[in-house]
Amino acid sequence: MEDLTVQGFTAPEFDAVAREFRANFAERGEVGAALAVQVRGRPAVDLWGGLADPAAGRPWEHDTLQVVWSATKGLVATCLAMLVDRGRLDYASPVCRYWPEFAAAGKQRVTVGQLLSHQAGLPYLDAPIALADVAVPDALSDLLAAQRPHWEPGTAHGYHAVTWGFYAGELLRRIDGRSVGTFLSDEVAGPLGVPAYIGTPREVAAGVATIVPLAAPEAVGAHVGAAGETGAGSAPPAAAWDPDSDLVRAMFALPELAAPGAAHDPDVLALEIPSGCGVTNARALARVYAALAEGGTLDGVRLLSPDTVKTATTAAVEGQDRILGELTSFAQGFMKPATSFFQFSRDPQAFGHPGAGGTLAFADPAAGLSFAYVTNSQSASHTDWRAMSLVEAAYRALEA
Repeated sequence: MEDLTVQGFTAPEFDAVAREFRANFAERGEVGAALAVQVRGRPAVDLWGGLADPAAGRPWEHDTLQVVWSATKGLVATCLAMLVDRGRLDYASPVCRYWPEFAAAGKQRVTVGQLLSHQAGLPYLDAPIALADVAVPDALSDLLAAQRPHWEPGTAHGYHAVTWGFYAGELLRRIDGRSVGTFLSDEVAGPLGVPAYIGTPREVAAGVATIVPLAAPEAVGAHVGAAGETGAGSAPPAAAWDPDSDLVRAMFALPELAAPGAAHDPDVLALEIPSGCGVTNARALARVYAALAEGGTLDGVRLLSPDTVKTATTAAVEGQDRILGELTSFAQGFMKPATSFFQFSRDPQAFGHPGAGGTLAFADPAAGLSFAYVTNSQSASHTDWRAMSLVEAAYRALEA
């Protein structure tokens, strides 16, 4: 696509970032996207362009929303950290302290921290989750609680691509009484004045950007896939093509979510799927991460104390990932960049979360940087060259 559709604001010192954003359309196959960068809590870049719905020719507008896949996990991790900050949740406590039924099947010693850092051994259920299960939270809770770990919790970690959000959301519901989507709306999105949904109202879902889909094996490749222009990434392992592998079972733990059109189906988006069906935009993600980068408070809105930000975003585990087959590092729900899987920031103290296909949102507190990029054209590389060209340009601008 040509870059004539790009609109928005760029501070003069970030002009190179805008050039890279336009180059994504002109040279790298971008269809529709948005980018937001904040520095010390103030907007430095706010750009959007392309098509939100290629089939209909609908342009990407300043307020276009889209499914951000696993970047949703960063929002959920923020909600849980708020419960920690308020003294209602302890990362070191057993999950069953708050959710007694979770103790079933040998999980009585699994801590909240192990669950949130992908160490609980629960990357998929023995029977795949159905959308009908998601629609009945109490029934879903029973399924989650009954599952036996696939490895001894705390002895290894492996990315819980889909199940993480259901376990985290139920933990929050047991403590607070509200669903994670309601908590996000009441305690994060509303106070910060941003659109962010887990369980999206149908009138909102009707206008979300259309995802340009990949075939099912390539969708796995979006998590573990082939190298892009940057040379980062690696060829998908054999497990990416084996439907009985732990990798595929984890990535497709909710198989109906992989159906064509599911990512913009109002009936699907109305359900709370906290690992991957958050609906928001780059501007909103950057504002949430700006609050975290600034010690938990932005424009008078306090989400967390500085101490809780540090606790929630410090690496809890690093090493070979049993699901992804690469080196990964996780804090309390946030991904860390000190990893071969996705080196999304220069600073190992940074934290955030990518989403399948190219979406990326993170904070680098030392640099005062918050960054969010969303795209509806799904790359097959876990280190997306479009996102990383923007990240590198942002860091160069900060250094100039």
